[in-house]
Amino acid sequence: MEAAEADWSKKIRTYTCHTWSTKGSKERIARAARRHGLSAQIEARSTDGKIRNDVLVSGSAGHIGWEAQYSPITASTVRRRSTAAADRGIMPLWVTNDDRAALIDRAPWVRVDDLPGRAIASERAMLVRGGVRHLQDWACTPTAQRPCPLNGSSCGGLHVAWSLPALCLPPKPHTGFDALVAASAEGDYVPMKIPAQHNPRASTRLWAPAADRDRWRNIIGEDEKLPDAEPPTQASLTFTEEDLDSTCRYGEDTRVFDDRRPRRDHADASGLHTFPEVPQRIFRIPRQPQRLNVSPEQRAEASRRFACRIWHVGPCAGCGTPIHRYGPGSAHACATCRRRAR
Repeated sequence: MEAAEADWSKKIRTYTCHTWSTKGSKERIARAARRHGLSAQIEARSTDGKIRNDVLVSGSAGHIGWEAQYSPITASTVRRRSTAAADRGIMPLWVTNDDRAALIDRAPWVRVDDLPGRAIASERAMLVRGGVRHLQDWACTPTAQRPCPLNGSSCGGLHVAWSLPALCLPPKPHTGFDALVAASAEGDYVPMKIPAQHNPRASTRLWAPAADRDRWRNIIGEDEKLPDAEPPTQASLTFTEEDLDSTCRYGEDTRVFDDRRPRRDHADASGLHTFPEVPQRIFRIPRQPQRLNVSPEQRAEASRRFACRIWHVGPCAGCGTPIHRYGPGSAHACATCRRRAR
């Protein structure tokens, strides 16, 4: 009897913590939105009364329906509520503090630190720990700063992936929770759904800067459009036919972690795509054949002007003029063409 009462008391405390965390998130989201001159409605209902958002933030990019979800929820419920909101022109944005939450990658989401409700509602800084990523693309050469994600060395191709801010090169600052409230409503950060390159059934959902979204589309290209990802299926039940252990072990120090849900928010790069070679369309200075048609005297003059070896003189990739093209400190194009490509 005492064990049952203690268990019930623990459930009540957990429910109370989730309630206060949700309340604190509502206050913080509404305060951040109004501070940036945006409209914010707490407990906003749709005109037909079928959906309710914890906070509805409206900006130039549309309506963002914030859902502070600190208690367990099923994947089917997340999809159903997200679809209902999207059908009414509202972009859902789920908030959780659990890296095992079922809502991760099943709807637009972010993860924050596990803080008490009073700290969430306060003016203290609160950072987004998961769900916001930045685009990273690099040519996989022996001199690249990153090892090849396929073979650990280099493959000569182009890798494109979405990384956490701290794992970018160079590292980027974490996104503040209050800043995301405004940036999502103003369109500075946009939701994205990235299907896996070789398995379109698997996909990653994230929020990214609009500039990264545009570069991603430029790299993928219209002719290489990825298929839409299918929703992940629910895990099936399995029966081991083993006898259940009916012994009450309340209060025992078993050192067994009872949460068997898989971790869904990972720190490693997500949405990795590899291309055999760098697509020509993303070159700021288009690759084109250039030949250096100069006399030996002109080549020697260019060598003196750029303070380089005479055999390091070559044509600019853009206009063909003699530049320091090869060797240490060389450039792909002249200063004029580089300025034009920025």
